Amino acid sequence: MKHRDLGTSACPIDRSLYEVGDTWTLQILRDAMHGITRFTDFSNHIGLATNVLTARLQKLVSVGMFEVHESALGNSRDYVLTEKGRDFHTVLAALRQWGQKHLFEDDEPVNRVIDARTGRQPLPLRLTAEDGRELTPDDILIVQSRAADPIEAATPIDTPRRRTA
Repeated sequence: MKHRDLGTSACPIDRSLYEVGDTWTLQILRDAMHGITRFTDFSNHIGLATNVLTARLQKLVSVGMFEVHESALGNSRDYVLTEKGRDFHTVLAALRQWGQKHLFEDDEPVNRVIDARTGRQPLPLRLTAEDGRELTPDDILIVQSRAADPIEAATPIDTPRRRTA
């Protein structure tokens, strides 16, 4: 079976998966959000083979998630999140919240996030309409337009849900 090139797909989920859609890359981004910047620290924390880590970091640099800075010590390089990389924080938070809700038994240890200022857990992420309603998959319609065009210029895409509606 021939795979589609996700990097040129019109679907934002496909393109996102093309850039960050493997376990190692997600772990690298998670650790970067927690302040890790050095190759050896990523390697030690994740336990990833050097060649795999090198390839993932190179890709994250090439797609604009990281910038490489010379270390203040001058003997290594730091992989620093760009604005694009930092924006991925919300995606990781959604994965964390979903996993925390669905993948742990009550008596299992789980790493949780708290607000550093208040010591309380953040509110669950929700997809919310302009009027404040929580949107479910049944409430969503997929449309397509040029990225720069206003949403009003978009055309609905025929999906299985639309065909049965």
